[in-house]
Amino acid sequence: MKRIACIDYGKVRIGLALSDPGQIIASPLRAIKTKPTHKETAILLLQEFAEHEPIEKIVIGLPLMMNGSESPGSKDVRELAKFLEEMTDKSIVLWDERLTTAQVERILKEAKMSRKKRTRYIDAMAAGAILQSFLDCACNK
Repeated sequence: MKRIACIDYGKVRIGLALSDPGQIIASPLRAIKTKPTHKETAILLLQEFAEHEPIEKIVIGLPLMMNGSESPGSKDVRELAKFLEEMTDKSIVLWDERLTTAQVERILKEAKMSRKKRTRYIDAMAAGAILQSFLDCACNK
């Protein structure tokens, strides 16, 4: 089986995660600084993923409001997904990311991690949480 990649897109940093080849466990990969345009960001992400084993699909966290409606960031994520779809033959899946960053932030605070260190790890860990949610979902099987 091929791996599944995940992107937690943000205006400042993008968190990346990868599944194991069996598509059971998600692992945070790293966070990278964003580029000015969605096209440049998409190219950067594809280069990053190309350094790893073959990828079957890409999951992108879709930021929704608590009531399920689109957030202001949803438009940016949809544009990035469109560019990635045009640039690759990979299946692109948008996945509800509500509360993942807050959940990871709480875990890192409980671990007594400093704010500076949390900033370094939170985006990749949020991507890992989004991907693990996707992998655990029965609809993915």
